[in-house]
Amino acid sequence: MTLPTLRIDPSRLRDIPLFSTGAAEADGISRKDLAILVRRQLLWQPARGWYSARPDATEDERHILRTVATLRLHGEHACACRHSALLLHGLPLARCDLSTVEIARSGAGHGRTRDGVRVSRLDTKGAARAEVEVGLAETTARVVDVATAIVGTAMTTNPLGALVAGDHALRHRMCTRADTDAALDRSRGGRGIAAAREALGHLEPRHESPGETLAAAVLRRLPWAFEPQVEVRAGDRLYRLDFGLREHKVAFEFDGAIKYTGPEVMEAQLAREANLRAEGWVFVRAGWDDLDDDGELRLRVLAAIHEARPAA
Repeated sequence: MTLPTLRIDPSRLRDIPLFSTGAAEADGISRKDLAILVRRQLLWQPARGWYSARPDATEDERHILRTVATLRLHGEHACACRHSALLLHGLPLARCDLSTVEIARSGAGHGRTRDGVRVSRLDTKGAARAEVEVGLAETTARVVDVATAIVGTAMTTNPLGALVAGDHALRHRMCTRADTDAALDRSRGGRGIAAAREALGHLEPRHESPGETLAAAVLRRLPWAFEPQVEVRAGDRLYRLDFGLREHKVAFEFDGAIKYTGPEVMEAQLAREANLRAEGWVFVRAGWDDLDDDGELRLRVLAAIHEARPAA
């Protein structure tokens, strides 16, 4: 099959994160050319009438671009909310369904979803809105405040995603527990508020990564009380464990894909573990896939308890 002929050089659009049909036409790029570029997968459409020349964008990046484009379609009275706002704030998410862009408008919207966009009514009682820089899209976007976005996410089907973002926000002082408590109070009586209160009751700024937040959620379901960021002295060195069970000298460590970067870091980690093992500590290590099997982790922790020497 013969491909349609392009009347422009595709390199003109290289890496442009977001542009509208109107902007393209003003630059001499026709709607026909845009359609051809989409078919050739050189462009994709974040929203109706909007295009991106970054077809290799990650899932998170695509959601950010979709959100910004959707906000442009809905005008100045719209703002991003829930997980869409969290991403625009630069907060991490994990295990979230990003298929739906979440926006809110004052006095409009019933939470209905259409074409991958849910428009909800913005509750203005105490919730702050802000204009944030979105570096990926090279523009700004209007969003609800961090605490409101965390609570809104927890009230949907993404309580773990809310915890991941919330731990990071507290750790980096982007909001406080008082802020999330106030946001919960503002949402009193709303659908999903009970689940949100239960989930956000476990906010913990000592968790240093999304993986540690998710690991903590698994550990809470096991019959032992692991403490995060436990400091342990071995010889003349003070080390910190992701999670520790002091009474049994069991260390639980989450190993993410980027935790060990370079041979020097790996060598230091091996020395650290050897020093702690010499003091009687036994290690249980888990990666992303391990967090899906509570039963297997329970057996591994139990085996480590049996292996460990009693704490002094």
